[in-house]
Amino acid sequence: MTTSAAPPAELFERYRDDVDAALRAVFDGLDSPLATMARYQLGWVDADGNPVQANRGKALRPTLCLLTCEALGGDVEAALPAAAGVELLHNFSLVHDDVMDNDRLRRHRPTVWAVWGQAKAIDAGDFMHVLATLSVLRAGTPDDASAARDAVEVLTVGCRRMTEGQYLDMAYEDEDAVTVDDYLRMIDLKTAALIGTSMELGAVFAGNDPAVRAAVRDAGRALGAAFQIRDDFLGIWGDPDATGKSVESDIQKRKKTLPIVHAMTEGAPADRDRLQAALANLDVPPDTAEIVALLERSGSRAYAESLAEEYHAQTRALLSDVPLSAWGGEALGALAAFTARRTV
Repeated sequence: MTTSAAPPAELFERYRDDVDAALRAVFDGLDSPLATMARYQLGWVDADGNPVQANRGKALRPTLCLLTCEALGGDVEAALPAAAGVELLHNFSLVHDDVMDNDRLRRHRPTVWAVWGQAKAIDAGDFMHVLATLSVLRAGTPDDASAARDAVEVLTVGCRRMTEGQYLDMAYEDEDAVTVDDYLRMIDLKTAALIGTSMELGAVFAGNDPAVRAAVRDAGRALGAAFQIRDDFLGIWGDPDATGKSVESDIQKRKKTLPIVHAMTEGAPADRDRLQAALANLDVPPDTAEIVALLERSGSRAYAESLAEEYHAQTRALLSDVPLSAWGGEALGALAAFTARRTV
């Protein structure tokens, strides 16, 4: 066991093999088109079911689950099925999000619906949701069924909140007057809830103390807000080669990300009017360069960076009240810093 905090790259690899093994165990004996679609989403196979080594994502949520568990002195092996479950739930949401957003690419290859169609993709997402719950039910130890039961409740509540947030995200697309407070409420549900859930799951298998669970859940929600704000920033000012996402995508889809919402409320009157008109005119694609210049004049780029840092600081403050090991505190701090400042 290392005694000093590892850099984020090492932290992401620390549990990766074990998480992959736990995920693959969920699919043991499953041989159906839905299983192939789920394996495709996870980056294990191509559209024909042949093994490949595609981009599988960073596995942030299972990493946070297991890191929290270890940092609290818990049983990482007992938590592994729960970590696999939260990764399956996250991917279920991605499959459905791609359908709702009409996105044809994810992680540099066609999305599930782009390969199999929207109806089948929705079914595949539902399939992954079921597998997530079944995986969490396998967590814990044979002599303590209560931890698995509590973990399923934690996962289900997190899924409920995430679904409510996704609804708000879609609803805001049709609303002209969306405030920064509206946006923060939405991401607290859509993104932050599942990251908070991931950390709370780790605490379930590290003593299952209600106060500790609540504390790490709140820290995870702050971290999730930083993650989403940074994601919005990278969607406009990121490097497409690093992120795998066009910097025009969010603007062309007229998504009300934080920089857009901030400029619509805090920009100069003429800029607010121009931005409102560009988003409202569905017959003419927005001029990306003009919108980006408008956002920068409005201070929206700096605001997004500053707010991500505020949530990062909030995460660190909340974690300081949790009985983490010295190594665990440093490691979670390193992961929080990476999340708020990442470039990928």
